[in-house]
Amino acid sequence: MLKLRIITALILFPLAVYGILFLSNNSFAAFVGFITLLGAYEWAGFARFPSILSKLAYVVIIGTIIFSLWLVNFILSSSMMNGIAVGFWLFALILLSGFPDKVKFWQERNVLIAIIGSFLLVLTWYALISIHAIEALEFAQTTISGPYLVFSVMMLVWIADTGAYFSGKRFGKNKLAPTISPGKSREGVYGGLILAIIVVSLFTFWHSGGVQDYLRIISISAVTVIFSVIGDLLESMFKRQAKIKDSSNLLPGHGGILDRIDSVTAAGPVFYIVLSWMYQLN
Repeated sequence: MLKLRIITALILFPLAVYGILFLSNNSFAAFVGFITLLGAYEWAGFARFPSILSKLAYVVIIGTIIFSLWLVNFILSSSMMNGIAVGFWLFALILLSGFPDKVKFWQERNVLIAIIGSFLLVLTWYALISIHAIEALEFAQTTISGPYLVFSVMMLVWIADTGAYFSGKRFGKNKLAPTISPGKSREGVYGGLILAIIVVSLFTFWHSGGVQDYLRIISISAVTVIFSVIGDLLESMFKRQAKIKDSSNLLPGHGGILDRIDSVTAAGPVFYIVLSWMYQLN
């Protein structure tokens, strides 16, 4: 299993890096859109859609929403989409706080689960595309373009996951959310957050950043990492209520698409929200 996991990662990582850094924004929109649609098919499983046809119909609905947004060239303002994202993730926190008391509730709410999935997936796609479209952002003594900002989000999530794994394995004693994800510990979250802050602080130091730069990047990174954990927990909650272990078997050794992007579904939108606020992006 470990060998299969490594082989899959070695194939997927270069493809992801190429897609993020070298595709045009429209091509990147299609690239992320395709991944989103695969995730939509898996989410239909969380909603217990009974047939392949019904799952494909859900995929078509998500695809139509995404294509419509792209076709009208993001006619909805980023502030409006950010407001929707804020409302959605506040709602997600309420859902997480009520689990497992609401397990039976979800068993009778397949349509609601599908609607939640549509918000989750579309907001993630929109945020990543919007970040990717940023032409230039001044930070310390350097300029960062949108593709590298998207790559930064992915690296933040990966660094935090790595720190959480090792610190959780070494120091983990207090469970973070035992009824949702028994393997996660508070010590793991702290370790992931600390490692992420250390890495971004070194990056800021390397580029001769001032105090304001440190405060900005640490704030953005901390909020992004915290919500990446919440995104992970939200997917775990819906998997648990659907009584499935992995979202699918699409990625050998890794489970499904949603199992790989669960943290990004929260990290991406939240990163863009904080970035928009701090840098006054339109």
